[in-house]
Order: sequence, then C-alpha cells, then structure tokens
Amino acid sequence: MFGDTLIPLSDKTLAFGELFADAICGVDALDRKLFADPDDDDYDGVACINLGWNSSAEYADWDEARAALQELAAKALSLPEPDRRMYYMQACISLDAFCAWRQGQLPKLTDQVSMFLLSDGAPMSEQYLANQMKKLDTYFDLLGYRGSFKERAARWQAENIVPKEEVQSTMTELMNQAREICGTFLPLPEEPYKVAVCDGGAFSARSEVMKLQVLVNIAPTYTRPSLKMLVCHEIYPGHYMQFHLRRELWKQGISAADGLLSVTNHASSSCFEGLADMGGHFLGWIDINDRISEIFSDIKSACGTLSSYQLLELGWAPEQVEAAMREWPLLGGEAAIKSRMQFIQDPTRSALIWSYWRGDQAFQNVMSRLDPADYPRFYEYIYSRVHTPASLQMFI
Repeated sequence: MFGDTLIPLSDKTLAFGELFADAICGVDALDRKLFADPDDDDYDGVACINLGWNSSAEYADWDEARAALQELAAKALSLPEPDRRMYYMQACISLDAFCAWRQGQLPKLTDQVSMFLLSDGAPMSEQYLANQMKKLDTYFDLLGYRGSFKERAARWQAENIVPKEEVQSTMTELMNQAREICGTFLPLPEEPYKVAVCDGGAFSARSEVMKLQVLVNIAPTYTRPSLKMLVCHEIYPGHYMQFHLRRELWKQGISAADGLLSVTNHASSSCFEGLADMGGHFLGWIDINDRISEIFSDIKSACGTLSSYQLLELGWAPEQVEAAMREWPLLGGEAAIKSRMQFIQDPTRSALIWSYWRGDQAFQNVMSRLDPADYPRFYEYIYSRVHTPASLQMFI
C-alpha cells in the first residue's frame, strides 16, 4: 500500500524546499508586478496554484532574482538525496532561464523549451506522425473498419462521440468509477470533486483544485474515451491526487514545501503533465478504444508543438497554421482549433505546450522497464516528490 516504504526527505532537503518555495513565490510576485493586468483574474503567473505556502522572497528586479536562484542552484549540489540534487539544480536553472526570458533573452522558442522545460525542443516530425497513424490503422483493422484512414477515423469518432449536453454527466459518472479504482492503491482525499463546464477557452479542461472541481470546456468535440482520459488526467489519479498528496505529505514532514506550488514553464512541468496522462495505465483502465483515444491524444499533443513552431519559429501566418490543423482529424473541430491558437499565441504558453508530449515520453521511458512489483514504490516516488525528466529516470 502507498506509504509502506516511503522515506521522508532529510531535514536539510526539507529546509531547502522552503527556500526554493520562497524563491518561486518571489519570482511569481515580481512577474505579476511587471506583467499582469490588474483586471485579469485569469493570469497564471509563475506559481499558478498555491496550496498554502505563505512565505515569499522579495526581489527588486530580475537581476536580484537570478542571483538568488544561481546561489540556490549551487547549494542544491550538497543535498544528500541524489535525485533531489538533480531536481533542485535543474529547477533553479529552469526558473533562472524564465527570469532571463523576462529580461529579453532567449528569444527563440526552441531555446525557451530547452531551458524552461529542460526538454527536447524539436517539434513533432512527419515520421513520428506516420508511425502513430500506423498504430491507429492496426487498431482500426482489429475493429473491422474499412475505407481510407480519414473515413475510419470519422467512423470511430461517430461511434464514440458524447453529445455536448451529456459531457458533464458522463464525466461525473467516469469520475466516480475512477475514484473507486484509485482508492485501491492511493489514499483518497475526503473532499469530493465535481465537474463544471464552460463553453469556450484556451484549454480542454483544467483542475481548479482550490474550488474542488474540474472545469471542462464543452466547445470542442469529445468521445467517451477522451472524457475518460480527462478524468484520469485532471482528477483520479492525476492532478487532484498530485495536489492532495503533495499537501498531505508536506504536513507530515515527508515532502518538501515547494510541492505546494504548481509552477508553469518549468522543468517540473513535463513530469507534472506526464504523470496525469499515465492515469489510465495506473488504474488499469484501458481497452482498445482507450488505446485509440490515447494515440489521438498523443498526436494532438505532438501537433501542438508543431503548430507553435510553425507560428513562432517559421513565421507562418495564423491562418496558415489553422489550415494545417484542419488537415488532421479529431482535433475537436473548429472550437478546438480556436482554443489551440489562443494557447500558442500566448507568449507564456507557447513553450509550455511541449510539456504534454515530452512529459508522456519521460514517463513511458521509465515505465517501459518496470515490473508490476515496482509500482508501489514508483507511486511513492512520483507522488511524494516533484520531478524533472532527469530525476524521474533515477527511479530504480
């Protein structure tokens, strides 16, 4: 059961986590002071979610913030846990890079991806897309579908689509099922979650943990398997469980204070998203339609990197990028294209879009070598500690 082999962090690392949490909040405060519109209640900032950390460093400017982060990076090298040395060193480098970007440095999108996320900055290739389509063809063959790829994809969507007015009730039903399974291997929060909906926005769904709800944008088109993936990603065993366990383990003196903060454009972003995307696998909740949906979701994430690259590196006009999106089926229709364009046209999100695809790859690389007996320790490792792809792969 979760916690049976959980090792608390050392006092030295717990103390460092408090210093780093202060630094994150200090950078967030400076960013909001310089860039946030006072009337914009939706500005994410650097720490887009704070589960209860009430202390902050104070920085007069970006130079002061960068000096503090570079000093912390040096101190991280003396932490006793090897994976925490790796994580905090990279976390400081990443946050320093964000500060440098706010100073006008790192103008290239690919450099932002590499330095913010510490991920491969290359966008999706045509070969990658071709390989994923071959996998889908294999599943369509198993379902007995005939015709062209687009015809078979359209048939699958038609057979699995959820009407707009049923999205909320369908997700609530799936959420209740996921909670029951999740409780067999993770300690559940007492507070129930709920599903709320909106019609439009630069997202498919987002976990509003402070409101104990997931907000789903019902403008795009959804299938039942895609809603199942959203439940796993946003709630059980994804983001809601991440937030819940980070907070509870911090209260117990096991996990570090910086885990109370969800940091955007950061070295931790990819693993934060990758863990959530693996939710269906953790639950053992995967059938052939889920595998098809998972591949389409992977392609959607990968295509997001290409769209951002086309817009900001190749200099394509927005209309040209949108036209390229329409070449691919099952993106959720025109509403999904509009949402994706809003996302990549936001300078604070254009690099972040890489975190979904690269996060999945980070987790798949580690999970491919795990035996079933490894998973209880793996769950402790990923839910009790914040990770970069490099610290994640240190799990043995």
